[in-house]
Amino acid sequence: MLSKKLPSRRHLSIQIPEEFGRRLLNQTARPRGFHSFKRNIGTTLSFHPHIHRNADHPMTDFETFLNLIKCALGTGCLAMPRAYCNAGWLVGLVSTILISSFVVYAMHVLLNDINDLCKRFRIGLLNYSETMQLAVLCGPYWVQPMSKPFGYIVDLFLCVYHFGVDCVYVVFIAKNLKHLGDMYFISLDIRLYMALLTLPLIVTFLIRDLKYLVPFAIISNILILVCFGIVLSYMLCNLPGLQQRNASQPWTQYPLFFGTVLFAIESVGVILALQRNMITPENYLGPFGVLNRAMILVIIFYTLFGFMGYWRYGNNTASSILNNLPLNERLPQCAIAMFALGIFFSYALQGYVTMDIIWRYYMEPRLKENATRSLEYLVRIALVVASVLVAIGYPDFGLLLAFVGSFCLAQLGLIYPGIVHLCVRYEEGYGTCKFKFFRSLLFIIVGLCGGIAGSVASLKALTEQYANLL
Repeated sequence: MLSKKLPSRRHLSIQIPEEFGRRLLNQTARPRGFHSFKRNIGTTLSFHPHIHRNADHPMTDFETFLNLIKCALGTGCLAMPRAYCNAGWLVGLVSTILISSFVVYAMHVLLNDINDLCKRFRIGLLNYSETMQLAVLCGPYWVQPMSKPFGYIVDLFLCVYHFGVDCVYVVFIAKNLKHLGDMYFISLDIRLYMALLTLPLIVTFLIRDLKYLVPFAIISNILILVCFGIVLSYMLCNLPGLQQRNASQPWTQYPLFFGTVLFAIESVGVILALQRNMITPENYLGPFGVLNRAMILVIIFYTLFGFMGYWRYGNNTASSILNNLPLNERLPQCAIAMFALGIFFSYALQGYVTMDIIWRYYMEPRLKENATRSLEYLVRIALVVASVLVAIGYPDFGLLLAFVGSFCLAQLGLIYPGIVHLCVRYEEGYGTCKFKFFRSLLFIIVGLCGGIAGSVASLKALTEQYANLL
């Protein structure tokens, strides 16, 4: 067993690969029948990792459900009608259901692999990067030396993605505040609104525990749901004939649709973090688990919302559907204010993952105990300031959203779960007709094709836009 005096989980994750590397090498030298015997008598399966998890402030199933809904119902939903404009209503309907279900399925596979590794090596808790390191060590000999680099890459992309989400949130909040400010006060540059957001965002980001973010999630969910009700009331009025809308669009625009759907539906870091902080993590998965219940509601809503938005506004659909509302009326103005406030309260939840990785797994183990709290707050403040500066530099909401979704989530939500599954099942085999092998390969291929195409398309659009401005 590892010593209990280790200063942090990051130190633990550094020690794990070396120890498990020796164990894996010893095991692979034994006859294959030994593995079968060991599994049949229940040596590894008798260990239940959920019992050995000690979260500081664990959440109930309902609190986890609320946070899942909150991390999914964000700015990505407002971009879904524009995504349908890029794909066409028929292609959009089918693709939203398929892509969303496929990504959630990949998350189930990843979470089951994490639980399997915890049982196999008798570990109470693994994060995404530790899972990747340990899985690679279970894979072929030639890939095992890359375990640590893979772990660092996972941490990097998790940080980049959730930091990118916060940047998108800053852009979104500032744009909506500018709409209201221009009508009722004086006209100011949007970058000034972004700068003014810095202090309020810092206040919410200083909250350190997920459990204490639940009240913010409740407030945010209520505000956003009321806002969606207002938006839908305008969408359902004066609907044109569906034949006036394109059932499909040129396939050159489809990568932007793919990136937007990934951004809207997927929040892999939060999904993994929520299970680790549950009182009953065994209720998270399964056909009627917390994850499925939340994501089924989200997928249905996203599909219908995107479809209705495109049906109503057609090729005039804006990158944020709020911009299609009659902004001179009071009700849309209330919707804009509520959604901006709801996203404001969501900022800390998305930023939690970035801060958790940077601080808990990289910085805290290298610091003296009496200096940690004040420095942690300084790092939190620095992250907020950095997200505001990036938003000021790249204020296009729709294209920034598509790029972040394509570049990061294709890897975190599809490619890396495929790699983990290939390695975890390497010794045991991939089942009948190598089903698990081809399933993992499908994750990787879809992630690569969609990620590359979406990233190139959104970068090209960003480049063209800024070239026109210059």
